[in-house]
Amino acid sequence: MSQIIRYNKLVLDTLKYEKPIQQNNLYFGTMNYKEDQCLIQTPKLVFKEIKEDPSTKQKYLVVTVDPNDFSFYDLLVKLDDHNLSQTYKSSKEWFNKELPMDVLENMYRRISTPFVKDTVPEIKIKIPFHKGKIQSKVYDQSNTIINYEQLKEGCQIICILHVKGLKFLKKDYYCDNCITQIKLCSLPTLNISDRCLIEDDEGGITEESKYDYEIIDEEIVQKHKDIIEYQEKIKCLQGNIEKDQSELSTFQGKLEELRRS
Repeated sequence: MSQIIRYNKLVLDTLKYEKPIQQNNLYFGTMNYKEDQCLIQTPKLVFKEIKEDPSTKQKYLVVTVDPNDFSFYDLLVKLDDHNLSQTYKSSKEWFNKELPMDVLENMYRRISTPFVKDTVPEIKIKIPFHKGKIQSKVYDQSNTIINYEQLKEGCQIICILHVKGLKFLKKDYYCDNCITQIKLCSLPTLNISDRCLIEDDEGGITEESKYDYEIIDEEIVQKHKDIIEYQEKIKCLQGNIEKDQSELSTFQGKLEELRRS
């Protein structure tokens, strides 16, 4: 059985990244915590909705963090940064070419998304499903399995987040992760039960889904390099234009003064 790591006990330096290997038309590199699966128990989160991507039919759990505690969101930010850092350090070994950090930052799809100041971060995490049915188990406060439709906006939940690994596509890459268990919290204190993974120290669920993406290639890397180069050139030219406009305004002012004198 796999060990569950509380989100505030996770040590990012203990994550182990395997060299990505080809799986059909993508590359996938497993991420483990020490020698086991990386299964993270979240703090209490506020349930918002289960959203479906209309193009892929993929379902996502949408939650917000406690307005007074952003520590879980901060962990996801740090995990994103750690994934980028590890890819940068290992790019030569993994892909036989060194990928610049600015290119990787443009290609990486973050788990954490920026939020507006004085608002609460919103987090969207994939839910595994098969043949249109959600595979994640949902429990009530008595550790009894319930239908996910019993989750109502505003209720508090605790989840198990399975961080699987890094998926490299042709145009970008991301940290593949999903929610394997959800527990509805209607009481301030949760009862511990051996039957529910969320309150145990052991347990694990792995759900695999099919993906249909292309493999990352040199053309895409070069495209991102060109984007960054053009952005810098545009910025430089805009600075020169502003300087020229300022000088033009100064000379026009002096010319008018001479004409009036």
